Amino acid sequence: MKKILILGANGATARVVTQRLLQQADVKLTLFLRHKGRIGDLGSGRADVHEGDINNPDDLRAAVRGQDIVVSAAGGMDLDEKTQAVIAAMNECGVRRIIAISAGGIYDELPEPFNKWDQDMVGYTRPVNLAVAEALEQSSLDYTVLRPVWLTDAPVTEFVLTTKGEMYKGTETSRASIAEFVAEVANDPALYVNENLGISQSGTDGAKPQAYR
Repeated sequence: MKKILILGANGATARVVTQRLLQQADVKLTLFLRHKGRIGDLGSGRADVHEGDINNPDDLRAAVRGQDIVVSAAGGMDLDEKTQAVIAAMNECGVRRIIAISAGGIYDELPEPFNKWDQDMVGYTRPVNLAVAEALEQSSLDYTVLRPVWLTDAPVTEFVLTTKGEMYKGTETSRASIAEFVAEVANDPALYVNENLGISQSGTDGAKPQAYR
């Protein structure tokens, strides 16, 4: 049984990831969030809810200890600080494998004019998300940085990956495709180790995401 911790488990993307991972019979989840009442009945005995604050080292260590994979779906303008705390807790607890969600655009790797539009809309978040990626790359962990762009609830599980330094493809990333990616790594944790990847859907190229056209 693979033990997987999901940080920021109340978020929309984390909820989709949770449901996808519960389809894998060999997975046992720990869902970490500030208020456990926000997570309803998941209908599974393979998901424990752990209430805690990611900024509290004791809470974090208690959740990380004994896990095989950590999935960081946390957010906020202090995500860089949270990521450093996660790295420290994983090092202390001897847990090595992490998938962390950052964001596309942190290297100006989005095609124009989409890059300019994204910069105007959410450019203020780029330094924080860049710091997240850099912290993981500088760590000794077996990391995967995942860089989605504009998230959608489309039931699309196919995805296109781009490597760091490669121009991004598309303007949208479905939460379902992130969940599918995480499920692939859960099935084979050796996949995408120490890689920094853009993730998106084919056929979504343009100046901006469909919802904003």
